[in-house]
Amino acid sequence: MKTVLLLRHADIDQPAGPAPQNWPLNSAGQARAATLVHVVGDAGVGTIYVSEALRTQQTAGPVAAKLALQVKQVPNTVPQFVQQILSGQDGSVVLVVGHSNTVPEMITALGAAYPGPPILQGHDDLFIVTLAAAGQATATRLKYGQRTP
Repeated sequence: MKTVLLLRHADIDQPAGPAPQNWPLNSAGQARAATLVHVVGDAGVGTIYVSEALRTQQTAGPVAAKLALQVKQVPNTVPQFVQQILSGQDGSVVLVVGHSNTVPEMITALGAAYPGPPILQGHDDLFIVTLAAAGQATATRLKYGQRTP
């Protein structure tokens, strides 16, 4: 069995347009990233994936530091991502920090029904995808840290 923990990056100060890759977490986001350590730090995470964006790296940073893991870049395409996850090379528990538009896509690509709105609005969702066997996946939506309006 494989477990994939997926979440959107932690809180940022929303820019006027799309956030550039180097857009950092705000103080609430830094606090949420610290909370993430408490929530998933003892879950057996063997690999952490992030995007190129600074905000995903900063969200995963405290967990990576606690577990002494180097973060990996999410593969370029969703099929490559799914293939990597299913290969078993990353251990039985994987943490993925993505974006409002990529997390739902990854969940459905792993074979689970996405349990949320089409695009994530807040920063407090944590999705747990359990892969029991090929084609048998379930997703659960949890909340962590301070509630996002």
